[in-house]
Amino acid sequence: MKKENIFSSRNFSRKDAKEIRRKVQLYFLSGFAALRLGVKTLVLLCAFVPSWFHAHAQPSSDNQFAKPLKEVLNDIQKKYGVTIKFVDSMVANKKVTYADWKYRPDVEVTLDNILKPLELKVKKEKDKQYKLSVYEYYRWPVNEGWAELDRIAAQYKTLEEWEKRKAMMKPQLLEAMQLSHLPALPNTKPIITPERKFAGYSIENIALEVMPGFWVNGSLYKPEKIKGKIPVILHPQGHWDKHRYRADCQYTSAALAKMGAMIFSFDMFGYGESELQFKFEDHRTSRAMSLQILSSIRILDYLLALKYADTGRVAITGGSGGGTYAVLMTAIDDRIKVSAPIVNLSSYFYGGCPCESGMDIHSCGGRTDNVELAAMAAPRPMLVVSDGGDWTDRMPEHDFLYLQKMYSWYGKPENVSNVHLPNDKHDFGFNKRKPLYEFMAKQFNLNVKAIQNTEGNIVDTAITLEPLNAFFVFGDKGEKLPAHAVKGFDNIDKLFNEEIIKAKQNQRYKIGLIDLMLLKRQKLGAITLTAQLNADGVEVDMGGLGTRPTFDNQLLIDSVRNQFLKTAKENNVEIFSLAMTGYYAQSFCGRAEYKRSIEDCISTMKLMNVKTAFLPLGVQCDLKKNPAVRDSVIARLKVAGKMAQDAGVVIGIETALSAKEEVQLLKAINSPAIKIYFNFSNPLKEGRDLISELKILGKDRICMIHATNKDSVWLQNDPQIDMYKVKKTLDEMGYTGWLVIERSRDAKKASDTKYNYGANAAYLKKVFQ
Repeated sequence: MKKENIFSSRNFSRKDAKEIRRKVQLYFLSGFAALRLGVKTLVLLCAFVPSWFHAHAQPSSDNQFAKPLKEVLNDIQKKYGVTIKFVDSMVANKKVTYADWKYRPDVEVTLDNILKPLELKVKKEKDKQYKLSVYEYYRWPVNEGWAELDRIAAQYKTLEEWEKRKAMMKPQLLEAMQLSHLPALPNTKPIITPERKFAGYSIENIALEVMPGFWVNGSLYKPEKIKGKIPVILHPQGHWDKHRYRADCQYTSAALAKMGAMIFSFDMFGYGESELQFKFEDHRTSRAMSLQILSSIRILDYLLALKYADTGRVAITGGSGGGTYAVLMTAIDDRIKVSAPIVNLSSYFYGGCPCESGMDIHSCGGRTDNVELAAMAAPRPMLVVSDGGDWTDRMPEHDFLYLQKMYSWYGKPENVSNVHLPNDKHDFGFNKRKPLYEFMAKQFNLNVKAIQNTEGNIVDTAITLEPLNAFFVFGDKGEKLPAHAVKGFDNIDKLFNEEIIKAKQNQRYKIGLIDLMLLKRQKLGAITLTAQLNADGVEVDMGGLGTRPTFDNQLLIDSVRNQFLKTAKENNVEIFSLAMTGYYAQSFCGRAEYKRSIEDCISTMKLMNVKTAFLPLGVQCDLKKNPAVRDSVIARLKVAGKMAQDAGVVIGIETALSAKEEVQLLKAINSPAIKIYFNFSNPLKEGRDLISELKILGKDRICMIHATNKDSVWLQNDPQIDMYKVKKTLDEMGYTGWLVIERSRDAKKASDTKYNYGANAAYLKKVFQ
């Protein structure tokens, strides 16, 4: 006979539990309880009583006076005479510690004390009625948002200080969005549907392949007749119902096209036709921010390459989440000359979707907010539209005053304007569109009469509204979506990461720092600081030389070297060179034991997979001041060159010679493993032409470049260097490789490494990357 399992769920019913509870209450204190409960009930009781008493234990310090959240909320409703709306799933299994200690006379203070540790909050719907919701990290109390903007603004008191902060912020924003290196653009043509012509404008639907198998779709509205170059306007969409297919988007786009501009309205990731590749919920991920900014950049690339695009008249406008992208794109892309963020800008609201605030952009510059990011547009014209029905409701009182101040520093306070609509709600209605049309007409000399009626009033609704499927590129049911399309969030996330890695590896110009100049000679902190300053790599010093036979080099110790390599990998920083700076003060041409030091350096290079080393000839072997040592230097460099060539590495030397003299020196050494580590400052301080010197040497004789000059000003403020001309020259030469920042520090703060090297790295990235 099968033995009955009295613990099975079949035998332990809700009725059993109820009966047990009744008997426990009646008999638990009786010494004869066990005899009277019966065997089955007793066994069940043994299993049930401990958990039952644990669940109903009285609050005490042993359990932090914990109470179920639901019980606490119900108690608050009774005590304060309020209603709190919530669903059970939000409070299930949540407990409030020290609940009674958190009560205060004010119900909202009480609720804040209780809910904040649980990442919850309440929204007041009306008097004595609240609704429970999750804590919103992106929404601040108004006064706190204002105070934060004041704190941010206190960091700069002059235009020069502000410009330096802007220069620092741009690369940090790109790094936060993982877009410091843009993925390569697929070599494919855009997919364009047949043009649809209407009164005064036309529409083409376009799909651009941003990465292999990943498309951004949109609609390009153009004037009916195009003469010469016309303005370009990007129109990213927010989180609106029906997205770019909705009526007000069609009104906006058609009106601006009628006025004489081309305007591209496009889908967000996971919206519109993007849903053919990804789920709608995939949009609410931080990766959406990277993908949408990347798509915006590629759209701008495409539009500005059109033969009728006026690259000097480029604008961006968007509402709500689209307004966030108008702000971000203007901050990072100087090609945009005019911006108009609509119903989104606020110091106390950071964007309610991860696509707006999911990546850590607001930690840039020691923390920033959307209003400061908007100020990065200055002095480029900007229209801010706000209303009384959302988080822009207090724009004229504080945030706009800050923007006016920043524009006034450029002598252009009139270039920023605010249209505030206190009685309007959060939408892209006509009250928002009308000032947008007038603003764009003023900035780009557009024909506003094209959308006026006979009374001179703007009317933008006199167009043909089209159904959703009229805007599709890939067919009514997505049947035209290319077969290699990437589908699913995991796949696009993987593709993005792979493409970014490729982009970093294939970057033509890389920006490097030097651990010695960062005051962290052969220290791990140089690597982490390099990452913080958004440079691509760091040159690590071999250590001091002094009277030792070789460098004070700790990198030959396995544990030390492995820690350097591990830290570099974790921080995505390349150790691109080892530096023998000990020879700045020591005599490379006079030391009998020089071979040992070269051997140690090459051995370390091989162990660390570093392909280039830096060898300064130093003061005592200055071939310009001491030409008598030339033969000795050449003889030793021939030996060093043979050692380097056998190891498959290169040694870069720096001299004070002219480019012609360095060419002759390299011919005399006659080793492919000895090249020039070119320093901008050497020809400049001798009055020679930098561009000519680069051309004389050519790309094959230069292994790396010290992109530095006088140690008193930043590179961007150095009147002796036209860095854009340098880049053009290097492009034409076919040079690819490292630009290494050695000095070029601000004389006022020469020892502030973050301040100086952060600004110089940001500037070189802006020019070269």
